[in-house]
Amino acid sequence: MNINRRQFLFRTGALAAASFIPVAVTWPVTGWAARSVDSLVLGFSNEPSSLDPHWHIVSANAALTTYLFDRLVRSDNKQRPQPGLAKSWQVIDDTTWEFELQANVKFHNGAPLTVDDVIFSFDRASHIVGSPFALRTYLHDKTVIKISDTVLRIKTLAPNPIVPNELATVAIISRSSGEATTADYNSGKAVIGTGPYKLVNYIPGNRIVLTRNDDYWGEKPQWKEITIRPISADGARVAALLSGDVSVIEKVAPSDIARLKTNDAVNLTRSVTNRAIFLSFDHGRKRSPFIRDNAGQPIDNPLLDLRVRQAFQLAIDTRLLVKHILTDAAEVADQLVPEGIFGHSNAIKPVIADAEKARALLKAAGYPEGFRITLHSPNDRFIRDSAVAQAVAQMLTRVGIKTEVETMPSSVFYKRVTGDAQGSEFSFFLVGYGSATGESSSPLRSLLHTIDKEKGYGSSNRSFYSNKKVDQIIEQGLVTLDDGKREALFASAIELAIADVALLPLYYPINVWGLRKPLVYPGRSDEQTIAMEIGVSGDAGAQK
Repeated sequence: MNINRRQFLFRTGALAAASFIPVAVTWPVTGWAARSVDSLVLGFSNEPSSLDPHWHIVSANAALTTYLFDRLVRSDNKQRPQPGLAKSWQVIDDTTWEFELQANVKFHNGAPLTVDDVIFSFDRASHIVGSPFALRTYLHDKTVIKISDTVLRIKTLAPNPIVPNELATVAIISRSSGEATTADYNSGKAVIGTGPYKLVNYIPGNRIVLTRNDDYWGEKPQWKEITIRPISADGARVAALLSGDVSVIEKVAPSDIARLKTNDAVNLTRSVTNRAIFLSFDHGRKRSPFIRDNAGQPIDNPLLDLRVRQAFQLAIDTRLLVKHILTDAAEVADQLVPEGIFGHSNAIKPVIADAEKARALLKAAGYPEGFRITLHSPNDRFIRDSAVAQAVAQMLTRVGIKTEVETMPSSVFYKRVTGDAQGSEFSFFLVGYGSATGESSSPLRSLLHTIDKEKGYGSSNRSFYSNKKVDQIIEQGLVTLDDGKREALFASAIELAIADVALLPLYYPINVWGLRKPLVYPGRSDEQTIAMEIGVSGDAGAQK
């Protein structure tokens, strides 16, 4: 039975006052009932790595900064551009966009938002030293021209059809923060946004507490207080949900989905993400640090040979990975973006595993007895990432590529995988990429384009992959205003890269959220958990 929010608040309050009354539920009510009915506790699967909104736009960070900071353009749950701090925009000519700011927007410190803050934010986001993901990727081609305190124009070097999508990635901060460093943000001192929530407390590894910004310029969120708890262990997140210690959890593990489906106290939401989980090869070094011959001696990098990469492709049965390790929580991936995302190619089909063909390719490439390699992976970033890495290693070992696995927390992994100017510390690693812009240009230019720091290309190309033909098609697509032609170009670039085994797609996660009834959530393709979109079943407009 659906109930409205007023009934929900009344009933939950009654439980808090008289929790000894028998209740027909299958879990203890103490944790939930003891909490304020205007608050939510969210169980994140990963701890945000920084409170600096420009540091890294992985899903946990991006979700958190959405509470504290606004962007000129918002993304809805399918990543379609919506008005944010900019109430409207228009195309002036092929290389000029005009944006008008919302009226009466104030930062948490009371200062009014102006175009100067936008200019300051774009400049800072383009120059974050040491960032694992440089937002310069989305800003390098843009010059901001101040028309007035509330109107700005953005000039691009060439026609850019996705300017609003790109601006949805960049949080707007107050220029009063001056030269604040990432450390200043992590201390809380510099966290001054225009967002619907303000920072109350940040205890790394424990919790982040936010309170509603009652002076918020936009629609006021219904939840007065938000507590974010990082709970990396799948079982611990589910236990916290069932006990009532948290209201909502993300990334429900495949092993827990079936039993939660039958629990009358829980709502589940499933959403295919725009993220591909894939294996990345060292394309850049003649000698790679974690590759040896069978005697343990260094050898020239076999991953530079297409036949070897094709052998990896044929050795790994992605259907088995999805069926037996990621049940109900993934779809087989054959490219960078799933079906339905702009730029997906219908011409690409999943490779059918064939161990004999894999061995034949290794022999033809000069490795009849194979070689040794280490697969590095995070162990708390993606659903069952460690188990996937171990299964991949077993499949590769069966064809002669003797694979060891080393896993580590994502906070360690991303520092090491980013490496330095010489490339990643690793030779072969499991990683993921979700399109922050909601279409395929983001992974194409970040993952597959040859590294060009000046132009912002290859910002996440940790493998140093380079293919001039792929580069050319990506660049052509990025300046093509006709949607049909641009989508065909992006699909073509993806087809070329996959044929070259630039990387090896494994699966697209299906993110599953668990919520205490009567809470509901529509889910998001960008995997983010946004409390402002969490409602109560029966509310007007609530997700059913």
